Amino acid sequence: MYDVISAGATVMAIDNPIDGIVPNFGIFGAEFTAWWQKLFAAAWAIGILVAIFFLLQGVVTMANAGDNPHDYAQGRGRAIKALIGLVLVAAFAILVGAILSVAT
Repeated sequence: MYDVISAGATVMAIDNPIDGIVPNFGIFGAEFTAWWQKLFAAAWAIGILVAIFFLLQGVVTMANAGDNPHDYAQGRGRAIKALIGLVLVAAFAILVGAILSVAT
Protein backbone atom coordinates (compact mmCIF):
# COMPACT_ATOMS: atom_id res chain seq x y z
CA MET A 1 0.00 0.00 0.00
CA TYR A 2 0.99 3.55 -0.52
CA ASP A 3 -0.45 6.95 0.27
CA VAL A 4 -1.82 9.25 -2.39
CA ILE A 5 -2.03 12.89 -1.40
CA SER A 6 -4.81 14.73 -3.21
CA ALA A 7 -5.94 18.26 -2.38
CA GLY A 8 -4.49 18.09 1.11
CA ALA A 9 -6.18 14.79 1.99
CA THR A 10 -4.37 11.49 2.35
CA VAL A 11 -6.11 8.56 0.66
CA MET A 12 -4.99 4.97 1.08
CA ALA A 13 -4.64 3.14 -2.23
CA ILE A 14 -3.42 -0.33 -3.19
CA ASP A 15 -1.82 -1.69 -6.34
CA ASN A 16 -4.02 -3.49 -8.84
CA PRO A 17 -3.47 -7.20 -8.08
CA ILE A 18 -4.44 -8.34 -11.60
CA ASP A 19 -2.42 -5.78 -13.53
CA GLY A 20 -0.48 -7.53 -16.28
CA ILE A 21 -2.42 -10.81 -16.07
CA VAL A 22 -4.03 -11.89 -19.34
CA PRO A 23 -6.53 -14.71 -19.84
CA ASN A 24 -5.07 -17.92 -21.24
CA PHE A 25 -7.49 -20.70 -22.14
CA GLY A 26 -4.63 -22.90 -23.36
CA ILE A 27 -3.74 -23.78 -19.78
CA PHE A 28 -6.53 -26.39 -19.72
CA GLY A 29 -5.25 -28.12 -22.84
CA ALA A 30 -6.05 -28.23 -26.52
CA GLU A 31 -9.14 -30.40 -26.07
CA PHE A 32 -10.76 -27.88 -23.72
CA THR A 33 -9.89 -24.99 -26.04
CA ALA A 34 -11.40 -26.75 -29.04
CA TRP A 35 -14.47 -27.71 -26.99
CA TRP A 36 -15.33 -24.23 -25.70
CA GLN A 37 -14.65 -22.65 -29.10
CA LYS A 38 -17.06 -25.09 -30.80
CA LEU A 39 -19.66 -24.49 -28.10
CA PHE A 40 -19.32 -20.72 -28.43
CA ALA A 41 -19.52 -20.89 -32.24
CA ALA A 42 -22.70 -22.97 -31.99
CA ALA A 43 -24.30 -20.52 -29.54
CA TRP A 44 -23.30 -17.61 -31.78
CA ALA A 45 -24.84 -19.30 -34.82
CA ILE A 46 -28.06 -19.95 -32.90
CA GLY A 47 -28.13 -16.29 -31.86
CA ILE A 48 -27.81 -15.19 -35.49
CA LEU A 49 -30.61 -17.55 -36.54
CA VAL A 50 -32.90 -16.26 -33.78
CA ALA A 51 -32.25 -12.66 -34.81
CA ILE A 52 -33.02 -13.53 -38.45
CA PHE A 53 -36.25 -15.23 -37.35
CA PHE A 54 -37.42 -12.12 -35.48
CA LEU A 55 -36.42 -9.91 -38.40
CA LEU A 56 -38.52 -12.01 -40.77
CA GLN A 57 -41.39 -11.99 -38.28
CA GLY A 58 -41.34 -8.18 -38.21
CA VAL A 59 -41.21 -7.95 -42.02
CA VAL A 60 -44.12 -10.37 -42.36
CA THR A 61 -46.12 -8.35 -39.82
CA MET A 62 -45.46 -5.24 -41.91
CA ALA A 63 -46.50 -7.02 -45.08
CA ASN A 64 -49.72 -8.33 -43.55
CA ALA A 65 -50.70 -4.97 -42.05
CA GLY A 66 -52.71 -3.93 -45.09
CA ASP A 67 -54.36 -0.57 -44.38
CA ASN A 68 -53.85 -0.76 -40.63
CA PRO A 69 -51.12 1.77 -39.70
CA HIS A 70 -50.89 0.48 -36.12
CA ASP A 71 -50.01 -3.05 -37.23
CA TYR A 72 -47.52 -1.68 -39.76
CA ALA A 73 -45.83 0.48 -37.12
CA GLN A 74 -45.71 -2.44 -34.70
CA GLY A 75 -44.13 -4.69 -37.35
CA ARG A 76 -41.69 -1.97 -38.35
CA GLY A 77 -40.62 -1.50 -34.73
CA ARG A 78 -40.05 -5.24 -34.36
CA ALA A 79 -38.11 -5.39 -37.61
CA ILE A 80 -35.87 -2.46 -36.65
CA LYS A 81 -35.13 -3.95 -33.22
CA ALA A 82 -34.40 -7.33 -34.78
CA LEU A 83 -32.13 -5.75 -37.40
CA ILE A 84 -30.17 -3.91 -34.72
CA GLY A 85 -29.90 -7.16 -32.76
CA LEU A 86 -28.74 -9.03 -35.85
CA VAL A 87 -26.05 -6.46 -36.57
CA LEU A 88 -24.83 -6.56 -32.97
CA VAL A 89 -24.79 -10.37 -32.83
CA ALA A 90 -23.04 -10.64 -36.21
CA ALA A 91 -20.44 -8.04 -35.20
CA PHE A 92 -19.91 -9.52 -31.73
CA ALA A 93 -16.27 -10.47 -32.36
CA ILE A 94 -15.47 -6.97 -33.60
CA LEU A 95 -17.16 -5.39 -30.58
CA VAL A 96 -15.32 -7.60 -28.11
CA GLY A 97 -12.02 -6.94 -29.89
CA ALA A 98 -12.61 -3.19 -29.77
CA ILE A 99 -13.47 -3.30 -26.07
CA LEU A 100 -10.39 -5.37 -25.24
CA SER A 101 -8.11 -3.12 -27.31
CA VAL A 102 -9.42 -0.05 -25.52
CA ALA A 103 -9.11 -1.75 -22.12
CA THR A 104 -5.46 -2.61 -22.61
